[in-house]
Amino acid sequence: MIIIIVLLSRLPFIFNSLGADLDAWREVYTAKIIHEDHIYNVSRFPGYPFPEFLYSLVYDYPYWAINLLSVLFTIGCCLYLFKILNFLTIKLSFLISVVFSFVPIIYLSSTIAMDYNWSLFFLLGSVYHLLKKNLWFSALLCGLMVSARFNNIIFLPAFAFLLYTFSEKDIKKVLQFSVLAFLSTCVFFSPVILKYGIGFLQSYGDAKVSLGSLLSLSTLYIYGALGILAIISGLIIQLFKGGYQKIKNVSKNDFAIFSILMIVSNLAFFIRYPLESGYLIPSIPFVLILLQYILNEKLMKPVLFALLLSPFLIHINTQKIRVMGGIFVNENYEDQQLKYCNNLIREIKRHSGNQPAIFHVGNYSEQVSLIGNFDKNSNIKIVKHLSPQDQKDIINKKYTLYYSNTENGKTENSKTHMLDQYGTLLYKDFELIR
Repeated sequence: MIIIIVLLSRLPFIFNSLGADLDAWREVYTAKIIHEDHIYNVSRFPGYPFPEFLYSLVYDYPYWAINLLSVLFTIGCCLYLFKILNFLTIKLSFLISVVFSFVPIIYLSSTIAMDYNWSLFFLLGSVYHLLKKNLWFSALLCGLMVSARFNNIIFLPAFAFLLYTFSEKDIKKVLQFSVLAFLSTCVFFSPVILKYGIGFLQSYGDAKVSLGSLLSLSTLYIYGALGILAIISGLIIQLFKGGYQKIKNVSKNDFAIFSILMIVSNLAFFIRYPLESGYLIPSIPFVLILLQYILNEKLMKPVLFALLLSPFLIHINTQKIRVMGGIFVNENYEDQQLKYCNNLIREIKRHSGNQPAIFHVGNYSEQVSLIGNFDKNSNIKIVKHLSPQDQKDIINKKYTLYYSNTENGKTENSKTHMLDQYGTLLYKDFELIR
């Protein structure tokens, strides 16, 4: 039933594109280079070797086939969560496992070519096999978790705590798992380590956002307006109805403490790097488990029902409030981005001539290159930024330079002034209509 529900509920939304998140296009384009040129360059630091190499097998498939991988990993997440809940003898295990897949950010990530749910599948699998004391397989899944999203390495201390409490405080097993998890991580992350050494440990970029953005990214963008309202209302009602004892009992529950450690670790990372709401995906199953420990069943069911509807009803942003949910809004965002990229590709082809030319399109370089599928032997080059060699070719060899007016292009131009001095404006920057 879980497989059927998750699969059928995603099918209408996997045909549009690889997603509005440009990182998805970067991973698939990196996979194209791996397959065609046998060269590995990370799609972005710190590197995502598992999805990058797996996509190299399907990069030229239709959008729906590539996105279907995310659907399958999401199904796996639900199944492992169901197994964990059953192991812990938690009530409503089936309902929680199904509703988990309808949490808006989980739903959205399951319909695009992003790796959030991939890594979560390995995370939940590792947790389940830790509970079953299958240390070898748990450590193996740990390595795959990190190779899908490196930042999830922050959860290893919480994993050690879980094993410590569920193995009757057996330090030997904790050390054994820690060593195996470290070795597994090194093996599966080795393509990045061998290529870049410790240089892959680069900053995630500008992490300065307003308090309002931080709150909305960690609430509305995760659970949706309907979902977060239901969660807050449920907790308030529980407290006013004398639910203090259930909260006190949480401190006596080892798995509840583990869930808190996972949530706090995830939140701390997000506060440090509040770039995308998807960074908080690993905490979602543990938030649901913690809610089940705190709320009584009569309150938990309405909260789960609200989360079930949340992807489809009510979307709030700084511009407006919509009755339609985030999944429909995202389809519109994808349409806008695809239209922009197709127009940009048309302009590139129109300006391509017999003379060598460089087209600076900023962050859209991977998406444009993937959709445009330009001939490698042509005399045009699509770039995100101008390399030193590109600058020499433009100045000395008189290569024609075209550019779209992107933000990172403006930043680069403020340092080199190459676009001002040698460039011709090709196309406007993308402006998302919200």
